[in-house]
Amino acid sequence: MDVNALLANPSIHANGLYNLDEGEYAATLTTLAEWGDAKAQHNLAAMYLEGVELPLDYEAAFQWHFLSAEQGYAPAQHDLGTLYLEGLGVAADPAMAATWFLAAARQNDPKAQNNLGILYATGDGVEQNLIQARAWFLLAARGGEVDALENLLLSAEEMDAESLVQADLLAEEWAAEMQAT
Repeated sequence: MDVNALLANPSIHANGLYNLDEGEYAATLTTLAEWGDAKAQHNLAAMYLEGVELPLDYEAAFQWHFLSAEQGYAPAQHDLGTLYLEGLGVAADPAMAATWFLAAARQNDPKAQNNLGILYATGDGVEQNLIQARAWFLLAARGGEVDALENLLLSAEEMDAESLVQADLLAEEWAAEMQAT
């Protein structure tokens, strides 16, 4: 679909993009993604990943998430980390998962913060560090990630009082840095 065809589509003007039928929506989203729109790339990747309106295709999902993540779109960075962690559309690589989770976590993505905390708690893809794990869990919980609350409780069982204080201070430092950017 070219630009003129996209703009000439009366259902976009009358009803908005989300009121297109399934075929039109997928085609329009593909066009926007091909034009380099990071959110469209992410949404298209999600459709391939879930097999909704498009065939299930992990490699296509990976490619579109990668293009979006490279543009700095935090939801795509998180999802790309998940693909690397689970080996969907790409060889499993926990270290690359950590890299992408970190990119999204620094943009205050609570799911990425929680997932990065899990990697630090388990030492999967990164050097195990319970202080960093807890700091990420704290930030994720503050951001509304419910799963981070349980992870906070579990991490507290494994840490002494001094380490808990260090984690709290580290979380405050990171929160200030993220707020400044």
